[in-house]
Amino acid sequence: MYETRWTTNEEITIMADYWYRMASEMEETDGIPKPELHRVEEVKHLFVKESNLGNLMFRVAIDSNNNIVACAGGLIRTEYSYPLAEEQSLFGWVIAVYTLKNHRNNGLAYKLVDEICLWLKQKGAKRARLWSSSTGRRVYEDLGFKNMMDMSKPLS
Repeated sequence: MYETRWTTNEEITIMADYWYRMASEMEETDGIPKPELHRVEEVKHLFVKESNLGNLMFRVAIDSNNNIVACAGGLIRTEYSYPLAEEQSLFGWVIAVYTLKNHRNNGLAYKLVDEICLWLKQKGAKRARLWSSSTGRRVYEDLGFKNMMDMSKPLS
């Protein structure tokens, strides 16, 4: 019913639209501020730049009509993998995980994130990290992601 594959260069900008949809839903479910529409263009440029550098790859799920119905990205960074780490290391971020509403509950996010984590590992990343909505948390926990020490307090 569904197949997964890497995005083409031409499809990278579509991933920014899916990122915006994901962020908009996070506002609805978790109260995360919705990004302004102009951010989509900034994210498109970032995705193209990082993709051209080989630091960003997206996996997509396609339906029987060859339409993209879900995506997940992997971004390689060099950073401190945890507070007080002595050295920076290659680190992976799982980003822009999104499934169109009428294709949810088919295991697509699980499969795509698992494939992205494999790519991050192949690139040399020792850890993968992501930010999750409350609705996506169980999928990531099932993949072995653990809560970290991060806490938040609004200062307004």
